[in-house]
Amino acid sequence: MQTSMLGIANKAQSDKRHRFRNLYRELNEELLLDSWRLLRKDAALGVDRVSVAEYEANLAENIHQLVERLKRKHYRARLVRRHYIPKGNGGVRPLGIPATEDKLLQLAVKRLLEAIYEQDFLSCSYGYRPLVGARTAVDELRVKLQFGGYHHLVEADIKGFFDNLSHEWLMRMLAERIVMNRFCG
Repeated sequence: MQTSMLGIANKAQSDKRHRFRNLYRELNEELLLDSWRLLRKDAALGVDRVSVAEYEANLAENIHQLVERLKRKHYRARLVRRHYIPKGNGGVRPLGIPATEDKLLQLAVKRLLEAIYEQDFLSCSYGYRPLVGARTAVDELRVKLQFGGYHHLVEADIKGFFDNLSHEWLMRMLAERIVMNRFCG
């Protein structure tokens, strides 16, 4: 983890009420280059049809230009290419495919947010977190069911959960730890 990310994580851990200011400046060449190594290299092409290999051919300059656009507040995300995945019930699930550069920036922002919010999660929380997930949850659940004295298991799948999340509430929750006008530019 980068020094600045470690500092953010340590501050988030030590002061649960701290609101981070100017995270926007953390979107620098160092973070973007470090995030590049984590980017899926086999991902589908976005609307700009620029492959990871094409972007990587001039990586240092591309990232430099991206940071300059961010500094000047001229960065604009491209449209997301929409693709539909068939579901088992005959329906389809929409999939949004961002452009390579947008994926890179999204990954860098995700890493900044993880540095803050990972400090707040309980160890029994598994969804969409680094290094833990469904398999970890199933392994621990198996042990709890086998040896923990539990007799019932309830599984729920909330239809359209992510389609119905309140973006207003999500932004309000983010604003509890981040000064949003500074992060959003």
